[in-house]
Amino acid sequence: MYDVIIIGKGPAGAQAGIYLGRAGFKTLILYKDDGSLAKTDYIENYYGYNQPIEARKLLEEGVEQAKRFNVEFREDEVVMFLSSEDNQILVKGLKEEYKASYVIIAAGMTRKSLNVPGLKDYEGKGISYCVTCDGFFFRNRKVAIIGYTRFAEHELNDLLMFTKNAYLLTNGKDMEFDVSALKEVTVINKQINLIYGEDQVKGIEFKDGSKEGFEGIFIAYGTADASSFCVKSGIATDKGKILVDDSKMTNIDRIYAAGDCINSYMQVATAVSDGALAARSVIERLKADRKNAK
Repeated sequence: MYDVIIIGKGPAGAQAGIYLGRAGFKTLILYKDDGSLAKTDYIENYYGYNQPIEARKLLEEGVEQAKRFNVEFREDEVVMFLSSEDNQILVKGLKEEYKASYVIIAAGMTRKSLNVPGLKDYEGKGISYCVTCDGFFFRNRKVAIIGYTRFAEHELNDLLMFTKNAYLLTNGKDMEFDVSALKEVTVINKQINLIYGEDQVKGIEFKDGSKEGFEGIFIAYGTADASSFCVKSGIATDKGKILVDDSKMTNIDRIYAAGDCINSYMQVATAVSDGALAARSVIERLKADRKNAK
């Protein structure tokens, strides 16, 4: 059990961790990769550096600084949050499950993971992003999951609790897991041309002109970025950005967000600022919680 779990080890996440760790709160940072900043060569416009600094070096120094204040780091891919009545938040990862009193999402810029005609038209009309949320409605029906990564594997395992008539559509991508153990699953490797339907989704047309009918389609394409686990967890977004109030809290109590996932001005400076402000808000609440518990 942690006081705070932070999702993402970029500038926003590390800065939040530094503030929380220095304040003496038990903090865990979960990350699935080094983030988009690691793909940048040099940073020239960040305060305090007279000469350009390598982006990766800046990231590494932020992580080491957080570790100096006893912040823990674990590599895992977050897929969902669940809030409980006892003011705890369950963070579900592909590897483990974690619990905390508060969460700060600092997962970077959300990405549109799949762009095919018809996708947006049938969201909520047979297309879903959350098997845990909506799998029950497709019990014993013919259902597809679009994906190819371990995130798709996670969703497939959940889907098989509701139906054995399951398909995995890779959209022409190489699978990153062994699907052979899931004997009920039919794999289609063709590239997707469009998703079609009427009032509800009806199926998928492939680039080769063939079609396959489905009663439901789950999107688990690429990795579980902020946009996907926010949709699954009921966190409000607008145009791919997480909505927060002045304290950096989302529409769900005890879940905060900071950095590129809330900010259209994607700079290290604003990410660090967001991380500090989100951490400060959480610190004040943690102090109040401890005072009330006495």
